[in-house]
Amino acid sequence: MSDFGIFEREREMEKRLQATYEEWWGRMIRAVQLLDEQDVRRLSNPFLIKCLPAYRKAKRKVLIVGKETNGWGTFYETLQHFQHANVDVHREEIIRYLQWEYEDFRMWRKWDHTPFWRGSRELSKAVAPDDGDNSFLNTQLIPFDYENGRPPSHLEELLYSEFNVLPMTIEALQPDVVLFLTGYTYDERLVKTFMNQRLLGNTLTFHPIDGFDQNHLVRLSHQILPYHSYRTYHPGYSLLHRETAFDPVKKKLTELVNP
Repeated sequence: MSDFGIFEREREMEKRLQATYEEWWGRMIRAVQLLDEQDVRRLSNPFLIKCLPAYRKAKRKVLIVGKETNGWGTFYETLQHFQHANVDVHREEIIRYLQWEYEDFRMWRKWDHTPFWRGSRELSKAVAPDDGDNSFLNTQLIPFDYENGRPPSHLEELLYSEFNVLPMTIEALQPDVVLFLTGYTYDERLVKTFMNQRLLGNTLTFHPIDGFDQNHLVRLSHQILPYHSYRTYHPGYSLLHRETAFDPVKKKLTELVNP
């Protein structure tokens, strides 16, 4: 591919990601406006990511999906700062701000000591050994948290119905590998996430992997996902049981993605 072709492909990723957020933003804001003020005050900012240069240049592009954010600013305060965020010009400003927050967070790597980031970097290097340990992108299955935890079910359903950006994010970023570090307890949310995407009734399929219980490691297939898409434990659990939970998955993913 020529330099012009590479440039256009990389620029298209960011343009499509930006378009995804802009398309869903108005619906999400209208849903938030239905909430009690105390709920909004407990709600984190939505987790918006940016297509960083290290990912764009990676030989094998890896996207890692966590459960939900664990403290990502307060959406109430952000909305107060960006008054009338549902107006187009303010919508663009707030989206750019939240993407800047992501870029800043990834650059400074202040949370590398935590299980999620230690596990993510190890698994990313296992499946993409020719790229650096910061070449992957990460996002969340549930793009909000509620007081640093999973939102109450009614709140999760409302917000997710109006801000289900993960499928379009994957389409925009065109990853070669997607690792869902969500554990089996989030499988219902995973299925709902990909329901009716592109094809009515089209659902996520779980494929067993020899030698592994389905709760431990499965391959996922869907029209939107690349072939190498897998769901396994969150590193907060698996690193506590490295020999039985984390290391076997790391070894198997290395074999599957790098045959």
